[in-house]
Amino acid sequence: MGQADMRRLSAKWMSNMPDSWEIGPDAGPQTQRLSWTQLDGERQGGIWKKLCAVADGCEAVAGSRLASEQLHCSEMYMRMHNRLLQHAAAIQAEGQQAQEDAQERTGMEAPTIASSLKLLKEEVFSLCPLHFLISGIVISFVLTMLSFLVPAVQGQLVDVAVDAARKYAQQGGPESVDIGEVLFEPIVLLSVLMFSSYFCEILVGILFAICGHTTVTRLRIKLFRNLTEQEIAFYDSHVSGELSSRLINDSQALSSLTQFTTQTVLGAVVKFAGSLIAMYATHPQLALIAGCLEAMMLMFFMRAFHEATIITPINMVLVRRTGKTVGHYGVVQNHAMAKANAVAVEVLGSIRTVQSNVGEQQEAVFFTERLNRYLRIIKATVYLETVLRFTQYGLSKIRNIVVLAVAMHQVITGSLTIGGYTAFSQYVNLYEDGFKNLADIWINFKQTVTSTGKFIQLLLRRPEIPFEGGFLPPVCRGSLVLEDVSFAYSGRADLQVLTKVRLEANPGDIVALIGESGAGKTTLGRLLLRYYDPSDGSITLDGLDYRSYNIRWLRSQIGFVEQEPVLFDRKLSDNIAYGSAKGAPREEIEAAARRANAHKFITDLQSGYETHPGERAARISGGQKQRVAIARAIIRNPKMLVLDEATSALDSENEHIVQQALDELMRGKSSCKTTFIIAHRLSTVVRSTKILVLDKGHVVEQGTHDELVSNEGSRYASFMKHQIVSPLLS
Repeated sequence: MGQADMRRLSAKWMSNMPDSWEIGPDAGPQTQRLSWTQLDGERQGGIWKKLCAVADGCEAVAGSRLASEQLHCSEMYMRMHNRLLQHAAAIQAEGQQAQEDAQERTGMEAPTIASSLKLLKEEVFSLCPLHFLISGIVISFVLTMLSFLVPAVQGQLVDVAVDAARKYAQQGGPESVDIGEVLFEPIVLLSVLMFSSYFCEILVGILFAICGHTTVTRLRIKLFRNLTEQEIAFYDSHVSGELSSRLINDSQALSSLTQFTTQTVLGAVVKFAGSLIAMYATHPQLALIAGCLEAMMLMFFMRAFHEATIITPINMVLVRRTGKTVGHYGVVQNHAMAKANAVAVEVLGSIRTVQSNVGEQQEAVFFTERLNRYLRIIKATVYLETVLRFTQYGLSKIRNIVVLAVAMHQVITGSLTIGGYTAFSQYVNLYEDGFKNLADIWINFKQTVTSTGKFIQLLLRRPEIPFEGGFLPPVCRGSLVLEDVSFAYSGRADLQVLTKVRLEANPGDIVALIGESGAGKTTLGRLLLRYYDPSDGSITLDGLDYRSYNIRWLRSQIGFVEQEPVLFDRKLSDNIAYGSAKGAPREEIEAAARRANAHKFITDLQSGYETHPGERAARISGGQKQRVAIARAIIRNPKMLVLDEATSALDSENEHIVQQALDELMRGKSSCKTTFIIAHRLSTVVRSTKILVLDKGHVVEQGTHDELVSNEGSRYASFMKHQIVSPLLS
């Protein structure tokens, strides 16, 4: 095939070009659209010169079947590529819908490249151990420099061997050439370079592995701390299983990006740029032919990939498309896996409920559906990514075959030595390796910053109720005033849970909150703990607004005993001392347990205070859990107490024991505690110094037991008349 045939082939490739394309870094207001016919003669001539240069180079294979076979392979590959993309369209549509659903649920925007780079610098790379990172970068640079010396020495070794073989053949006999002397120096030099490279690779691998593992550990710690400081309203709208998935999986992805990027980006840039220079220095004509083939393949595949550019190499086109594809599905993959993980955590944490209701099969089906959704998205990602990567691989092989044919022609004619070609081919490999690393960095970066968008949000999120700052008074008296407090939960602003609640409580007061289910008793207790801030009105403590105090200090002044207390699967001694400012010695722990009527049952256990109660304290009874929780509140000796009636679900014997512990808690080391009791039992209400009767968020009655019972028409009096736990107190 001569120049005329090659021109016809080029014309066929040109016919596949789009009618117009965009010129500019990105589509936008400044983008210009330019058609082929609008190109001036000089620019058209420049493109044709490149095509003719390739045609001249391919004259080296004139008369062979190589050129026609390449044309046939290119056309066949193009048809196969189009069929694969059409087949993947259905899967891609499903992935697109999944991504839209995920974004609609989370309400998050895809992070931009600029914001992602800023995040990596400020939040991720700052967590890397600096000495390991710098050492790894320096050694990685040395390793890259060594990689450029190896091809030159290999080429020199080949030329020396060929020259020695020629002398051996011409002069005859082993006496004509001292093979050991001829090959000794280049072999020793090559061995030193290879072993040095191998040693550097080991060091680089160790250093960046340490960087990666250290970074992921610090990322998880940082996110965990940030999650534990979020306001309770945040957890009302987030599933714990999904958050744990973000904590483990997404942090690992960001760490991998840190490790992979720092390890390869410098070497990739040096390899990519240095290999181009080395290729041109070794053999300019071969380098030009390879570049022209790249340009021609760009024109041929431009329409297939719908890329509007005339200056971007075909590999860049493919990398950009691959990065877009992988990034598109990354967020959907992570969201789907987080949902599946949330199901698993919820079911395994509630296994008694599942088994008691024979729900094993139902939950297995539900979990399978979530995982199958994740699998479908993975298939879509792998399918399209593989097609694009294989396209890039196939194009590079076409170019290499043509370059090989031209190089062999020049070797035969004597214009290129075998050693020169060996060095050139090694530099081509370095070029491809450098570009592949840059492409992988870009694709990995796009995938990571897109798929970890939720992680980034969580990492940067600041709580609406800040943990830092605020007033730290030297002492707390416990005088509390609620002034026209109203409250509605986020997302239900039209449903007022509390409306214009007024209350004053002083040290020594025991305030009982009674009312029907949903009346607002528990919500009022949550406001006292500052889980939420009032929608309207104010709460003051010792004359200062609740919000002016440091949140940690405020909660340290409040003892909270829930109706269903939570114990951690740690030693019982640790559970009792939990929340103590500076920990507590064993003597204080045991003293608190005695006052809470918990010491005897604890010492009766085989491991005593070292006993682990199990997940959700499954190894001890409900009454025992209550007493441990009361001991935990006693050891802190708070100024205020919020008690969600701890005896409502206990039998009479356990109720009496726990009630004694509660009485001890309310007395404390002094009788000046301000106590709020969400009451369900008549005995608790009667002992209160102040009673609030709530109905649909309003305080309908307020007073002492004697004041309220004397009013025959009051709800409280009706309750006392029946002497039972009525729905009013449920």
